[in-house]
Amino acid sequence: MRWLRSFLNSDVLVGEPRDVVLIEAVLAASKLSIPFLTLYLVGARGFDYATAGLFVAIRGLGGLVAVMLAGAIADRFGEKPVVLTLLAGAALSAAAIPHLQSTHALLVGFFLLGAFVNAVQPAFSSLVVRTIPVRHWTEIYAAEYWALNIGFAFTALVGGQVAVFAFDWLFYLEAVGTFLALVLVARILPATRPQTRTRSPRQRASLRSRGRRALATVSLAARDRLAVVLISSSLLFALCLSQMTGTLPLDMEASGYSPDFYGYVIFWNGALLTIFQIRAGRAIARRRALRILARAAAVAGLGYGLLALPHQHIALILGCLTIWTVGEMMDAPVRSAVVSALAKPGSRARYLGLLSAALTLGYSIGPWLGGYVLQVAGREALWLGTAGCALLCALIRRVITGRVEARILTVPSEPDRPGSGLPCGKR
Repeated sequence: MRWLRSFLNSDVLVGEPRDVVLIEAVLAASKLSIPFLTLYLVGARGFDYATAGLFVAIRGLGGLVAVMLAGAIADRFGEKPVVLTLLAGAALSAAAIPHLQSTHALLVGFFLLGAFVNAVQPAFSSLVVRTIPVRHWTEIYAAEYWALNIGFAFTALVGGQVAVFAFDWLFYLEAVGTFLALVLVARILPATRPQTRTRSPRQRASLRSRGRRALATVSLAARDRLAVVLISSSLLFALCLSQMTGTLPLDMEASGYSPDFYGYVIFWNGALLTIFQIRAGRAIARRRALRILARAAAVAGLGYGLLALPHQHIALILGCLTIWTVGEMMDAPVRSAVVSALAKPGSRARYLGLLSAALTLGYSIGPWLGGYVLQVAGREALWLGTAGCALLCALIRRVITGRVEARILTVPSEPDRPGSGLPCGKR
């Protein structure tokens, strides 16, 4: 916590950097509906577990599509107007959800909500890069991390209390919070100009050439079997982690716990991440990276397996979630660094893009798969199956450890890549 105190007392959080952190905190705290979507769909709308998971998957699909397009749109029209438009769309979509009666209309509403909410982040990040001095980037991204986790913890506490009385108000309050973020962006962040201008025929030809090279790079990354296997293991891990907001609330409700208890559980996760993630990242940096990834999945698998025990005491649930969180803290700081170090020269962004797509896909379809298993096979099958998925992820990572470490040591270093400094040899 010494780092946090020194950071807050420094001259970094002055002016625009402070405003960015404030907006990030408001955005994170406004997403009240996310942890309670399955509870809302089952409790307030009367859907079964599998259908509720499908709705969450549709929301994730909207986010996946939007994230792929947000960057290009922001470059074309300017970051600030795009961020304002997306925030307005997110606020209107959230407010409209309780009033959508038909199943098809609700599916469209969830898709649009996911698209608007998820597209905000890349456009906002680009806005930050263009408005904040380079010397403050590291500090700002660190502060954003804290703001996001604190906002998430706040969301869990407040959302749990609100859900006890009326699920619909989760969406109304989310709309209000999103509108507040819109006002803050409009009033305190500077305007930006579009980066894309009218191009000459030569420029358009050059652009097409770069596009073909980019596609070739993506194809190269996709043909890299070792990278694909490693990234696929992260998809499996995301499937497991998604159960925290997908099926865990449904399981707790079936065991007699109210939404506010689930809110306390999610708050515990956010609090642990907020307090220990930075320190955990520094400790992990001194260990063998690939071994850490394998152990992260194995630790999380232990937590999932213990949750299959028949007696769902709140202490057991909190203990299992603590184990999951430890696995998450071990995995998060390492996976991107390993994939980046594994990338062929000049292809790091494409490799990281594949990783991001895999994680998004895992978090999107995880609730649907979990809801289906919970409905047709029961809770024991759900948690034992999730534990098996996590252990399969650990096994894959352990098997390829030697090959990945050998590859990292032979890949030429680039000025902006961490490959040469990634701990992968024997200590």
